[in-house]
Formats: sequence, structure tokens, C-alpha cells
Amino acid sequence: MQAVAKIKAGPGLNLIDALIPKPKANELLLKIKACSICGTDVHIYNWENPWDSKIKPPMIIGHEGFGEVVEIGKAVRGWEIGDYASPESHFHCGKCDMCLSGHANVCRNMLGLGMGGANGTYAEYVVVPTKSALKTDKKISPEVGTLQEPFGNAVYTVDEGHVKDKTVAVFGMGPIGIMAIAAAKALGAEMVVGVGGSSIHKELAKKMGADIVIDRKNEAVIERIMEETDNKGIDVFLEMSGAESAIMQGFEAVKKGGSVVLLGLPTKQITIDWSKYLVLKDLAIKGVYGRKIWDTWQLSSELITSGKVDLAKLITHRYKLSEFEKGFEVMKSGNCGKVVMFPK
Repeated sequence: MQAVAKIKAGPGLNLIDALIPKPKANELLLKIKACSICGTDVHIYNWENPWDSKIKPPMIIGHEGFGEVVEIGKAVRGWEIGDYASPESHFHCGKCDMCLSGHANVCRNMLGLGMGGANGTYAEYVVVPTKSALKTDKKISPEVGTLQEPFGNAVYTVDEGHVKDKTVAVFGMGPIGIMAIAAAKALGAEMVVGVGGSSIHKELAKKMGADIVIDRKNEAVIERIMEETDNKGIDVFLEMSGAESAIMQGFEAVKKGGSVVLLGLPTKQITIDWSKYLVLKDLAIKGVYGRKIWDTWQLSSELITSGKVDLAKLITHRYKLSEFEKGFEVMKSGNCGKVVMFPK
């Protein structure tokens, strides 16, 4: 089969010929119908920290994907050939204290699909443990199916913000931030503000439901938010960028007694005025990682199948898997929404 792999330490990826994997007793073999590029994959391509220590070449990468079950392990029950499946990219053990207490997304023995420990979705076939595969409604198209994994990050973040009837600001309008805008509107937010920089992301944010889009490069972000909220500030601050400036602005913009949900990963330590922004504002602060398994996936699927969120609007580029270099170039440019690839 064709696959895209990190075959040695250092920048770059290669298109390789690889053996089609065989599923073990509790695994499914999926024929990949679509896969998509995440910012993490760009970091892996560039061989940047921390991925230069997590990835052990050679390894097929990719953690966003959607496929059809074509072979079933001998111990598998409840699955049939022809079922559609979306892989949960965090392969949890199901046995540790985190898994047993409902926190499988932070399993102590986690294996990362295409990110460390398990070959990924940038291939014609991939094996997935049944406990890490979600049976997917066949009315979801492959190109939308592959977006369920990143959409889950957005949905988990929004859901933890309890956004119904509240004013919400999303700082960071990359694809997951834009997905968060759509999810917040679908889950009943009264007003959703998107804060970002690039023109294509501002356009996509409006298309996906943002009530107000603020250009962080050319507008006074805090002043504009206060103007739009009658000088009260926002109820919920969703941090999707990991950028220090966005984090500081978000804490400034959220009102006293408000909520903060953090998904973005800063590349360095950040100093914050603990008294001013955390204690004296009486904020509720939650960090999120990945998706709740399987609560977030079920909510995400409902938002898609009900038509409340149309993720297809976010796809701006489509390539064959063999054209992966084109996909990564457009991702590096930042001039895109989601980039989807299709095996031959």
C-alpha cells in the first residue's frame, strides 16, 4: 500500500510502499477513504519539539482519518465488514485509573495514532483497536468523517464552557477555532466573537456562524469586545491558539465570574498576573485535552448528522495522498481551512 511516513529523524516526510497491516484479535482493519492534515502533522514534518522526541522513525503518520472496515480480528464483536469507522487518535488502555474514572483521554498508557506508538492514517489501510474506533453513520461523507477527530477537540472545549445563552469569544481562528465557533452557535451561544488574523480564516469564521469577527492585527481587540458587550466583557473565553498575546487578551476580556476553557498549547512558559486575572476575577478555568471518550464523539456526531454544523464548508483544499507535499505546503502557508487527502 501507499503511505506517508517519517522514515528518519529530521525535516520532511516520504511516500513509501508499505505492507498492508493485519488486525490482531481485538482490532479492525480500515480501508482509508479520507484523511486530513493537522497542525501537529506540520510540526512532525518540520521535526519540531516535542515531536522530535515522541516519534520513533520509521513510522506512518497521520491521526485524522475515516475508513471502511474490511477485516475484523477474531475476538471482535459488534462490527461487520462494510461498517464505517472513525479512529479516536488516543489509543487508551482501558485499565488504568484514568480510564476507569472516565478520563481515558489522558490514559497513563496512551499510544498516539501516527503520533507515537502506532502507525497512522496517511495510508491506504490502518489497524485500529475496537475500543478506539467509533462506528460512524454512513450518511457522513468521508471528507467530513475525517474531520470528526479535530471537531471533537472543538466540541469538548465548547461543551466545557456551558455556552448556552452566553456571550463567547474564541481566540485563535485556525480550523479548530473556527469549528469551535460553529459548535458554540449550534449549542446555543447568544453571541460568538472570533478573534484572529488571516483573511481566509476571518471569511471562514463568518461562514461557520461567527456573529462578530475581530482582526487582531488591525483592531483594538479589548476595546471592540467591550463595545460589543456594553462594557461587561464576555461570559466565556475559549483559548484555541496557544499564543501568549491571545491568552492575555482573553483573560482581560472575560468578565468577573466568567469561564475560561483552554485548548491551545503555548510553545513556552507564560507569566500571568495571578491575582488580577484568576483570583480577583473569580473565574472558572478548565483545561481540555483531546476528546471525552466517547461522550464528545457522540455529541459531535449529533451536531453533524442533524445539520447543525456543516464541516464541509471548512474544507478548502483536496489532494491525493500521493500529493501530500502540496497539502503540507498550503498548511504551512496558513492560507487554508482544512486540507483533506484521499488515497489512490
